[in-house]
Amino acid sequence: MSTLLWRGKEKGGWGSTGAAWAPGGVRCGLCRSALHRGEPYFLLEGQKVCEACLERYARRRFAHRLRRVGDGKEEREDDHL
Repeated sequence: MSTLLWRGKEKGGWGSTGAAWAPGGVRCGLCRSALHRGEPYFLLEGQKVCEACLERYARRRFAHRLRRVGDGKEEREDDHL
């Protein structure tokens, strides 16, 4: 670990995790932005996801379901959720 990263971590700065890093300790699991009191978020498979990251989460979660017309992988009966 570089000295710069280590120093940031020691001070509870941007390189660390936990309450010292995030006031209140609630952050989005994807973008790491702070979630403030009253702000909505999604709890998905044990991970807090802010509204701004919902599309990114869904694209990752359902990437294996992505199909293109004419690629030979069109919808089959077992593809339904």
